[in-house]
Amino acid sequence: MSFYRQSLRLNDIWQRGNRPTILFLLLLAFWLRTYHLDDQALRGDEAATVLYSALPVTDLWELSRVTDPHPPLYYLMLHPWQWLVGESAWAMRFAGVMASTLAIAAFYTLAQQTLRQSIYTLPAAALLAINPLQIWLAQDIRSYPFMTLLGLLSSWLLWLALHPRSHQLPMTNDQLLITNYALRTTHYELHSTPHPSRLTFYVLRFTLYVLFTVACFYIHYYTAFLIAFQALFVLLNIRRFWARRWAWLASQLAIGLLIIPGLILAYNFIGQAAGGIEKIPTLDILRLASTALLTGFTIADAWGLWLSLLLLPVWLNGLVALVRRDFKTGSFWGLFFAVPVLGVIALAIDRPFFKERFLIQAQPAFELLLAVGFITLTQKTQFPKKLNPSLRFTFYVLRFTPLALLLYANLLTLSNYFIDPAYAKAPPWRHYHNYVRRHLQPEDVMLTNFPEAAVSYYSPNGLPFYVVPVERDRSLDFRLEETAKIANAYRRIWFLPLLRQGFDEEGEVLNWLDRHADRVDQTFFPVYHLNLYLSPPAIESLLISQPATFAHGVHLRGYQVLDEKGRSRLTPPSETTSEYLLVLEPEDSFNLSLYWLADGPTPVPYTVFVHLIAADGFNRVGQDNQPVWGSYPTTAWSPGEKVTDKYRLTIPPGAPPGDHRLQVGWYQSDTLERVAVLDPAGQPVSDHIRLNAIIRIE
Repeated sequence: MSFYRQSLRLNDIWQRGNRPTILFLLLLAFWLRTYHLDDQALRGDEAATVLYSALPVTDLWELSRVTDPHPPLYYLMLHPWQWLVGESAWAMRFAGVMASTLAIAAFYTLAQQTLRQSIYTLPAAALLAINPLQIWLAQDIRSYPFMTLLGLLSSWLLWLALHPRSHQLPMTNDQLLITNYALRTTHYELHSTPHPSRLTFYVLRFTLYVLFTVACFYIHYYTAFLIAFQALFVLLNIRRFWARRWAWLASQLAIGLLIIPGLILAYNFIGQAAGGIEKIPTLDILRLASTALLTGFTIADAWGLWLSLLLLPVWLNGLVALVRRDFKTGSFWGLFFAVPVLGVIALAIDRPFFKERFLIQAQPAFELLLAVGFITLTQKTQFPKKLNPSLRFTFYVLRFTPLALLLYANLLTLSNYFIDPAYAKAPPWRHYHNYVRRHLQPEDVMLTNFPEAAVSYYSPNGLPFYVVPVERDRSLDFRLEETAKIANAYRRIWFLPLLRQGFDEEGEVLNWLDRHADRVDQTFFPVYHLNLYLSPPAIESLLISQPATFAHGVHLRGYQVLDEKGRSRLTPPSETTSEYLLVLEPEDSFNLSLYWLADGPTPVPYTVFVHLIAADGFNRVGQDNQPVWGSYPTTAWSPGEKVTDKYRLTIPPGAPPGDHRLQVGWYQSDTLERVAVLDPAGQPVSDHIRLNAIIRIE
């Protein structure tokens, strides 16, 4: 029996159960795409999509012209969706889930329309349904699932428009043999024209093809590669479509005219990279592209590389098999895969324009080539009749090993995505903001030094939120002035430091807060940490005044011992004592804040010492360092600058009870010579000061 007849016989077996099977695949795809849909926090682009979609419709074109390097249709579609279902992560992601699931149905329909053999199309639909990249992007509030769906619908409508006599239902074996024989031995298609009674449907197909193609372009500019594939397919098969040449040319002219405004929008961003994309070496692009198409990008690089090399002959075999079977169908799916992939790669060579998600439009074609490759390799494998049973079993195992490895890799990738925090699409922003929400007080403010939309999205309602700087490459003076302005307007500052290229790379906003506000708490989360500061006005209200002048031009304004909420831990003086009191036990810790005032920079850097002295003069515990945890030497201080300086002291285990005093002073580190404390007349009176606070150990 010939290979072709064997395929038809196997196809009969597949046809009997294809409807329940495709329904099962759609349900499986839907379940995988809704599984843990909102477990992971929104990444920055997702949160930006939520914020952009909430804008007035009239602002969306201007947004795409000036700010966002994506066309406006996706935001326009989400605008009523967001109004209807709200802006929760689950609700907003569900739109992509529906589009991605419908894309499976559209892909199966298109594959059946072109191949008419479920033995190929059902496995291809199954591979697309469980593909990790498709699932990752379906659970992402971005346009890629809609781009995939509209691209498939556009290609399907083009196929229908070019084949006005084609049947939508699969043919029987006899019909398929007769039709293929006719197409190979006559010029049936070359001279066929639509029947007048079908002219309306013929025009409607081309019209819908134009509309879906243009809509896809206004979802994502990379639809240009889809348009290129479709045009190249028609030109390569122009003899078959000669009767539809004028209608096709008219459709291309209509598409070209309708996408001109979008091309103008895209031109505004030529030379720029969306989302801070970096240049990637060409070989790495090829590796990332093949890995993403097979297993997504939540898998170790080595896995993806070896699997790509192993399956390369499989999908190449699928391409060759399709072309040999029917050049028209083979060229359709081959170009559907090759043109978008090669276009994305070519655009990214030596340019910052590559992301794996840009390949998603070509993925359905890739899965079909892979499925055809698997099936044809299986069908072509023949074993000798007298082969040893154990060897026969070994050959069967080896024959299905590539498919088993692919399925295992997909399972591993999905497991990483759903379970392993190392592969999370975004930091757990909700943890940060839930913590803030639990500890929020009136007159608090949230501040970050990078315009991360997810931080704004999760920020508690009613909490003022600022970004400094909000734009790239703003000057240092501007950043510090804006930081000071915000810090002086509130009592407490929640700060999430995000050091990103072009914004606050050196952490100058963080440095300003560390030096001029008072960090009272620091909470560590995965990826980032969260700082809480007492603002400069709040410092002034809580500062315990104890002015002192040191000989090197630095003045002590006062001090304070604060808890993690910014409240004083010191008991005020009473009728029986004129000093503040802090009662501790062995192994307890406390944070001492010293507030300095500078006359100006010093010639050499000086070191601060803080010692806890027992009644007998014993130095129970101490800490020596340059100011602000050693990060801000006095040689860099400015005239009139107020500096906050923190020290953490821990009572040693087994420390005996008793009252202790805090001694503070300065010395020159290279000579260990202490700096004198001056009286109002400028005369040295001591080499340290004693704070008017008692640290009582019980």
